Amino acid sequence: MGRHLALNSRGSVDPRWLTHNQRVLYALELAQIEIFEPTTSTQVYNPTTNTWTVTSVPVWTGPARVQPIGLTGNTGFEGSDYNPSLFQNVKIQISNGRNTLAGSDGEIPDIRTNYQIRVTSSPYDSTLEKFVFVVTSVLNSSNAWERTLLCKVDVELDPTVTGA
Repeated sequence: MGRHLALNSRGSVDPRWLTHNQRVLYALELAQIEIFEPTTSTQVYNPTTNTWTVTSVPVWTGPARVQPIGLTGNTGFEGSDYNPSLFQNVKIQISNGRNTLAGSDGEIPDIRTNYQIRVTSSPYDSTLEKFVFVVTSVLNSSNAWERTLLCKVDVELDPTVTGA
């Protein structure tokens, strides 16, 4: 009779929650991306073929979830202030331990604002492969089982034409 069990001796979140729920994000990571620092990239224009060759060294490659979260900027409905460029806000999520870059040991590097992201493969929406996503926020949750990168993308820009 001297032993009493505390009914609520553990916190409301099971300590295994982070590892058990990673599979949810894995299932939603349907695109393949690469993240790179634009200052280490080079662009060379070939006037004969009217094409650009872009060389960048990725800091992260692997699966990701790409999710639009809203438009910013002028949508063309404001009257005389018309600007045809629309910027889409996008949330890109990458899982811990899923970096496929050689030598990365799966770890997520120190990603900073203004890094750029390209979708290298998106079997359910290949249109995503036409854009360059610019990281605008790298802050994350204290309960981080993935990294959420907030980005902006110019939906008018086609880097295959402009070399951006």
